[in-house]
Amino acid sequence: MNIPDPKSFTDPEKLRKLMANAVRLGYDDLAFGCQLRIAELAGNAHKDAVERAFWTSLTAAEEFRTADNGRSTRLLKVRAKHKRVGAQKVLSDLMMEEGLSDGFDKFIAHGRSDLTGEAIVLQHEDEFSVDVVNAARKKLLDKGVTIADVMA
Repeated sequence: MNIPDPKSFTDPEKLRKLMANAVRLGYDDLAFGCQLRIAELAGNAHKDAVERAFWTSLTAAEEFRTADNGRSTRLLKVRAKHKRVGAQKVLSDLMMEEGLSDGFDKFIAHGRSDLTGEAIVLQHEDEFSVDVVNAARKKLLDKGVTIADVMA
């Protein structure tokens, strides 16, 4: 069987159709690849590196929630806060909270810890305060994620 590569797609709707077929046929890794490609396309619309990484991660988390809920799901509070204060402040505040970023467990389960909000902070640590970077590092280490993995 010839399985298409999600990275060759540029249309999110075609990716969603491929993803639906992958789910129906039990190809979970292909479905995850489609979700990530949709997220990458959303992130690519932004020139700033932190904004691009933020939107990639946010869109992926929304795609995960959509798949889990069976209906289109947006993280409206996060989007509204971003509109008011931007990606750096959203990520900074998230790191200082007790919980983990949305989609964290799914990213880890699929070996993509580099896409978590915590990883975004470490990858762009010069854009964040020392306290925020340390909080992100602690969250990752507490979950058994090596820092080298998120910097890949």
